[in-house]
Amino acid sequence: MKILAFSDLHHDELALESLTQLAKKHDFVFICGDISRTEIFADSVLHAFPNSFIIPGNWDSEHVNTIFSSTPNWVHEKRAEIGSGLNVVGFGFSPPTPFGTFGEISEQEIFSRMSKLKIDGNTLLLLHTPPKGYFDEALFRHIGSASILKIIEEKKPLAAFFGHAHEQIGTAMLGPTRLIKLPPANSMRACSLTIKNKKITSEFINL
Repeated sequence: MKILAFSDLHHDELALESLTQLAKKHDFVFICGDISRTEIFADSVLHAFPNSFIIPGNWDSEHVNTIFSSTPNWVHEKRAEIGSGLNVVGFGFSPPTPFGTFGEISEQEIFSRMSKLKIDGNTLLLLHTPPKGYFDEALFRHIGSASILKIIEEKKPLAAFFGHAHEQIGTAMLGPTRLIKLPPANSMRACSLTIKNKKITSEFINL
């Protein structure tokens, strides 16, 4: 199984064009939020990636989230089986930021809502926000979520994908869970992954 994963596209048309071509060589596309604030660009994303799973970031507009949420691609607070014994579960948004964006919710709400999700050792968890302390340094502070960290520690998904902190990129292990911090797509970077027998190999690529 080959997966193209990216986050923080932020309405970048050049990046979208490159990602569209790359997606043809992958089975699925994971889109981890901060995509668009306009209906036209949102429609372009849906047309480009019919095999995608999408969650909201904090930056996306309410209208765009409504568009995405009316499609089968939307996995925010949902679970989808994708074969090979694996499933995708999504949870977007972020804790409060200095920017007052639409998709900001409290840590208490993040934990309450994520606790209800069916996450297990076969789950590929799509997030927008990093778990606290992992690839989450930005603006001279840690912007990750303590609630997300707790959920990952408790439910132990196979892997977790996230963006949000533009300055960070990399992979790490949190217990049995592989963490994959995606580069911002609007910097013309993404991640290509191969999963075989639940073993994950990842490559950060230039668009």
